[in-house]
Amino acid sequence: MKRKLFLVKPLYLLLLSVFLVTLNACSQNSTNTTATSDTSPAPSATTDTSPAPSATVTENPAKPTDSVSPQTSEEVSSSSNDETTTDNNESAAYKEAIAAYDDFLAGSVNAKDPKQEISDGVVTLKDISLEPDFKTYYALFDMNGDGIPELHLRPIAGGSYAIFTYQDSKIVLWHNGPDYESPLNNGAILYERDGAAPTHINYYYLVLDSDGNEVSRVNFSKYHSVDENGMTESTDYDVFMIEDKEVTEDEWNSATKEYLSNASDLIEWKE
Repeated sequence: MKRKLFLVKPLYLLLLSVFLVTLNACSQNSTNTTATSDTSPAPSATTDTSPAPSATVTENPAKPTDSVSPQTSEEVSSSSNDETTTDNNESAAYKEAIAAYDDFLAGSVNAKDPKQEISDGVVTLKDISLEPDFKTYYALFDMNGDGIPELHLRPIAGGSYAIFTYQDSKIVLWHNGPDYESPLNNGAILYERDGAAPTHINYYYLVLDSDGNEVSRVNFSKYHSVDENGMTESTDYDVFMIEDKEVTEDEWNSATKEYLSNASDLIEWKE
């Protein structure tokens, strides 16, 4: 009985040793695996701290075609920034001009008259109207094409037709003429005045440059004819003049069509 116990004990120790060796080997493999994983390159700082993409994505404004390559992101960004800057500048200048015109209409600021067409260099609202209470129609319309509207003033009764522009943070008289003048959609001015003895209509078509200086003027008119005694008029217009030269009705209509066909519906007058 003792002999059997003696043999069993060494066998048990042998099995225990094998088990411990195997367990130790597994532990080392696990440690090596963990160490390998832990020592793998960490994500770079650039990756971890890179900025998030912009919430606003600028789309390519031009759709590429077979013959045109798409713009690069730099080109799109530059173009967009330039347009935005221009729009902002125009908007700021527009608002500044309107605010100045409001002050002028309220009588709190004066305008400049560098050509001294109305005064000695300074224009007030009183200089425009002959009415005691200075009632005046006004309109905002761009005449010189600079993107900033001009202020048009026409008294309800009497006075002159004046146009002011906004330059270098100042209101400046751009044009001054009789109240028979009217601005046209194309930026020109049409003068039209009815008269009598005999019945007639006088016109002129006036073109100004960006500074309000006269570029060209065409005078034309039409009259009722009268008898030899000058007492009896015709019932309709039958005498036609262009620059003091009498022409036929067909010639007059053909020559003046481009002047009289220009509309003025874009100019909105307010009291």
